[in-house]
Amino acid sequence: MADKTTKDQTSTGLDAAAESAPRKSALSRRDYIKTAAVGAGAVALSMPTIAKAQNKTWKLKLQSNWTGIGIESQDKAAQLFVDRVKKMSGGRIEVTNFNAEVLLGIGETFRGVSSGVADLAVTSSIYHRGIVPVGEYLWAVPFFPVNTLEFYEYIYHFMGIKELWQEAYKPHNVAHLTYMISDEWGAMVSTRQVEKYADFKGMKVRAFGIWADWLVHNGASIVTVPGGEVYTAIQTKILDAAAFGSPDAWAGMKMHEVCKFYLNPSVIPYDIVEVIMNQKTLNEMPPDLQEVMHAAARVMNTELAAMTIATDARGRKKLADGGMQTLMMPDEELKKAEAWCWNQFLSKKGKDPFIDKVIDIYTQARQLHKDYYGPKRLPT
Repeated sequence: MADKTTKDQTSTGLDAAAESAPRKSALSRRDYIKTAAVGAGAVALSMPTIAKAQNKTWKLKLQSNWTGIGIESQDKAAQLFVDRVKKMSGGRIEVTNFNAEVLLGIGETFRGVSSGVADLAVTSSIYHRGIVPVGEYLWAVPFFPVNTLEFYEYIYHFMGIKELWQEAYKPHNVAHLTYMISDEWGAMVSTRQVEKYADFKGMKVRAFGIWADWLVHNGASIVTVPGGEVYTAIQTKILDAAAFGSPDAWAGMKMHEVCKFYLNPSVIPYDIVEVIMNQKTLNEMPPDLQEVMHAAARVMNTELAAMTIATDARGRKKLADGGMQTLMMPDEELKKAEAWCWNQFLSKKGKDPFIDKVIDIYTQARQLHKDYYGPKRLPT
């Protein structure tokens, strides 16, 4: 409402000023010719720069943090993105995808894109929370109800998350192109049977953020290893359990060979990943190619979200066929964990202005989800 009021008042003021101001006389032929000559000279001076940018072939290096490690949806989404950018740009942008850990380790991705080691990356903001603290909560808050694409679309585009994300990254020479809904995160694999959260006591677990805090609260110890190394870490007993990926990821990594149990449901139905780009490189591109990068990234988001439905269904079957047993955490345990995690999130208020904004937005969105999806719930 405040924006509308300001706009109306400004419009009225301009109208009044226009009515009282003397009308300018029509431009004479001599003045027109003089102005046109100056304008033509300016255009002539700028044309070489514009032509150079328009005619340049942009060769971009994309560091994907999850391709090449057995996750079907990630591999396919990255290839579709590379092909689409080339087609949409008429061949003026050529993207080469580099698999996980090739150009940059997952913890190096943000700084590597900032410095230009890679021009682009598919990554997650959780990995650069040490540089941009709000990144942890842009990635996920356990049990926050991001369970449909359209719900997060509303939060992202119409509640201020997109602008907050871009503002937080800009000082680091990193452009946030889009979020991507990956797939479930937090449906854990385990070497031990877990029937309640207290059973994590004494276990060595891979987890991040508030979810890691909750597991520590229940007696676990946290061990940080790259996602692609989880299999070896469990095989060598560095880990007893891990949260990393979806059924598609776990099946692709053949986790059923080293883990007997799959703990459901996921505490994060959709984790939010992202596409980032070197800001300077993006700024140097002509506007139409900048739009190609944004648009192609946005399409990759919807494609990845769609593909995970089928790939995760197949992944669950592969894990079961391989002998992995699915365990369901009881509702009372989930409710207890949800309340603890939400209060832990709210406790971050006052530590960072960007985090404060996310807390306000998520609080409103959580209520919106209840108001909209509650009455629409289908019988189960």
